[in-house]
Amino acid sequence: MKILLTTDWWTPAVNGVVRSVTLLRRELLAQGHDVRVLTLSSTNQSYEEDGVYYLGSMSADRVYPGARVRLLAWSRWLKALASWRPDVIHSQCEFSTFLPAWQLARRCNCPLVHTYHTVYEDYTRYVIPSERCGRAAVKEFTRLVSGRCDAILAPTNKVTGLLQEYRVSCPVYTVPTGIDLTAFRPIRPEDKPALRRTLGLPEQEKILVSVGRLAAEKNHGELLRLLAREPADTRPLLLFVGDGPVRAQLEQQAADLGLVDRVMFAGMVPPGEVVRYYQAGDAFVCASQSETQGLTYFEALACGLPAIVRADPCLEGVVENGVNGWQWKDAAGFHQALEVLLSGTRNDSLRAGALATAERYSAGHFAAQAMQVYSEAIERRRTLNGGLPAGVPAALSGACFFLCLWLGVWAWQKGLLTDLGALQAWVAGLGVWAAVAFVAFQAIQVVIPILPGGLGCLAGVVLFGPWYGFAYNYLGICAGSMAAFGVARYCGRPLLERMFPRKLLLKYDGWLGKKSFAKWFALAIFFPVAPDDFLCYLAGTTSMGWRQFTFIILTCKPFAIAAYSTGLTVAMNAILRLL
Repeated sequence: MKILLTTDWWTPAVNGVVRSVTLLRRELLAQGHDVRVLTLSSTNQSYEEDGVYYLGSMSADRVYPGARVRLLAWSRWLKALASWRPDVIHSQCEFSTFLPAWQLARRCNCPLVHTYHTVYEDYTRYVIPSERCGRAAVKEFTRLVSGRCDAILAPTNKVTGLLQEYRVSCPVYTVPTGIDLTAFRPIRPEDKPALRRTLGLPEQEKILVSVGRLAAEKNHGELLRLLAREPADTRPLLLFVGDGPVRAQLEQQAADLGLVDRVMFAGMVPPGEVVRYYQAGDAFVCASQSETQGLTYFEALACGLPAIVRADPCLEGVVENGVNGWQWKDAAGFHQALEVLLSGTRNDSLRAGALATAERYSAGHFAAQAMQVYSEAIERRRTLNGGLPAGVPAALSGACFFLCLWLGVWAWQKGLLTDLGALQAWVAGLGVWAAVAFVAFQAIQVVIPILPGGLGCLAGVVLFGPWYGFAYNYLGICAGSMAAFGVARYCGRPLLERMFPRKLLLKYDGWLGKKSFAKWFALAIFFPVAPDDFLCYLAGTTSMGWRQFTFIILTCKPFAIAAYSTGLTVAMNAILRLL
């Protein structure tokens, strides 16, 4: 399979996204897949090296330290990737590389899968002071991104739940990021003193290891405050591995709390060396509640370290109290966990529990789950529109339009359009088949837009009279609306992107995020001014059930049909009188 991975972050940057993407790439290549990467260059120059396409970019340090952005979306390198024609595109970031990922997916008619790595609500403080406004902005932005994806991977159930709260419009799969169990492994207890000497760490101390970026959202300050509350004679050593914008602030806080001799800062460590710091520790600690995947938790467990961490939904099924560590909710919980650790009475069982948990998050299992999502997304694309290629919906609509045009010319030549009485007599001569054909036509023109719906309503009244015309219009349009809803429910958002203008999709995307969507939908169906056919398709991509949709269509459609029929009949009669 040809797989394109897109990411704003790449080596030598060190963070969870980079570790996840590089690991996934390695495993997919090992399975024999053709994998390429699209990322941002560290300069304004674009180039390709070893299957990695670097797009020229500029620094965005003012927005987020180390971040880079790309303004131009297309280039010859993207054309080269389009010519390569990937089978699936897997994006990892929502900003600079997401737009070209989406463009490539549309051009190559392949699914776009996205991993939601970051809970942006925890980062809006960098650009939006108001927490409420920040959350609303993140929700709308996430919905905008999801509307262009065929599937989203969520690293934890926490993220899956958050995306469900946002009411995203594509399937969401919980796929935990894997770890390299060959790189992260425990060492024998008797080898630990020598390793500590090599790293410049005290040999006999109990050492708590915290690995990750030193940033405000990671909540390292709480670890310092909790450590300061521990008895001075049994207080363990806290080792921070990593660097970041709040390091100086943390160093000052440690000094203010009298912890200068109890806190060490290792600084930025090469990725290949991080495992040695895990192996040198006695426990892993973390106070962050902004994690989406928590790779450092898995890495620590793989090295046999029990985890003493802030309780967080993302750790459900990962850190289990008394099995491989503890999740604490307050200072008392932290103290109790630390007390058990310092006693040493459960070290062997905690170590065994940590290693057993890590086995469930192997890199191979991670890649296999990702491949399963890719395959399902590709299959959905193949079955979209009954397996027809892109452009077929528009072609069918055009073909039906020209068929109607041909029938119109034929009717004109027969004199049926110049003599209303002759037309009505011809229709009456067809008997029940005229009604059946008209109802079927009205249903089809909802599913495959042919003519403006109002013209069909007018035709029903003209051909069959006001009462029968209304009844036939009602039956056909309701049947077509339900068919459109069912087709959209089966095929999903990609079908809408093929059938309708992007401007129309963006206009009504805001409705999807509202809990009152059903009310807005009912009002739109009731009044004869909204794009009813499109809205039936749109409703099919929401969580609205069949019963609710059917009730709204059956009860709200009559007024719109009557309004169209009456208004256009009056207008037609007025025009005929003028002629």
